[in-house]
Amino acid sequence: SNMTNPFYGIAGLRGVAEEKLKDPARLPLFIAIDAFMNETTALADYIVPDTHNFESWGFSAPWAGVASKATTARWPVVRPATSLTADGQSASMESFCIAVAKRIGLPGFGDNAITDPQGNHYPLNRAEDYYLRLAANIAFMGKAPVAEAQPEDIALTGVQRIMPVMTQTLKPDEISRVAFIYSRGGRFAPDISGRVDNRVGNAWEKPLQIWNANVAAHRHAITGERYSGCPAWYPSRLSDGRAVEELFPEQEWPLKLISFKSNTMSSATAVIPRLHHLKPVNLVALNPQDGQRYGLAHGDIVRITTPGGQAQAQISLLHGVMPGVIAIEHGYGHKEMGAAQHTLDGKPMAFDAQIKSGINLNDLGFADPTRQVANTWLDWVSGASVRQGLPARIERV
Repeated sequence: SNMTNPFYGIAGLRGVAEEKLKDPARLPLFIAIDAFMNETTALADYIVPDTHNFESWGFSAPWAGVASKATTARWPVVRPATSLTADGQSASMESFCIAVAKRIGLPGFGDNAITDPQGNHYPLNRAEDYYLRLAANIAFMGKAPVAEAQPEDIALTGVQRIMPVMTQTLKPDEISRVAFIYSRGGRFAPDISGRVDNRVGNAWEKPLQIWNANVAAHRHAITGERYSGCPAWYPSRLSDGRAVEELFPEQEWPLKLISFKSNTMSSATAVIPRLHHLKPVNLVALNPQDGQRYGLAHGDIVRITTPGGQAQAQISLLHGVMPGVIAIEHGYGHKEMGAAQHTLDGKPMAFDAQIKSGINLNDLGFADPTRQVANTWLDWVSGASVRQGLPARIERV
């Protein structure tokens, strides 16, 4: 695994898969590559140290909220805190994968792994060999390449720190244009290109499909029911097609759990003390009508129970929450990420119990009881893990 934490992020998965993941008869070897020991990597046989975003190379494209075309470029702004390999590289996902690939003789790695249009060969021995050439591709793509970086661009943005490795890796005519990419943080189309005649410039040219024959031709793998070829609403269902309320009646489970993203915390930033200073525990909110219905006051400690488990939390009464719903702010309730005590070579490692604060809605997810093979409750159409609309009840502690 790399940069992932499914036991924290997938509702109900811990109850379904944790004991199986611990069983070497099912999974003889589990190698995790990560900057943190999280709820999933804590169960790995080996943890390979990885870099985080300020220590690594990378590219990404913004989501649909950005109308003009853009590609962001990331470069290490600080030296990685991980240990160095024998050849001087920082331990990371890239250095580990390249080393393993070379050791077992996989093609596409080593001294002559990369070929340019002229047939010249270049190495893939380090992360820079890949990312800097990717930056060159981005710099030269399209109708015209980007401009060359000026000395002040390089000086003011700190790109001079990576100029030596760029000079060592790139062709002479690529260096200044790649420096331009990194000095800007990426390559961005003119802002005006995002709008044409008061509409989004990068328009979807194909017709809107109100009827999709490919979807209509498919059936649900368990029930055999055909999917609609038109946009349709499906009520919450279990894998055998029965409504959730049939197995978990509203009389017993009158509330629905939902999660929402935090304005201060994320699942990966729970290790930052200053964020806990701003908000020590996550918001668990209920509509005041439901508070009156269940005899709860603002600030009460409650027990939330689902078919998958239970958790205690301090409740907040908010009019912005729909009646019948418990809303749980996501990003809290870790069991690892520095929240638990561990030892390394017999010496206790540092930990902070505050990281455990709050609750994680996904710990309250549950296995679908209608499946013959154990699995979490999955959306009937998309197959995604269900973490919204979990049946629940609440009581004061």
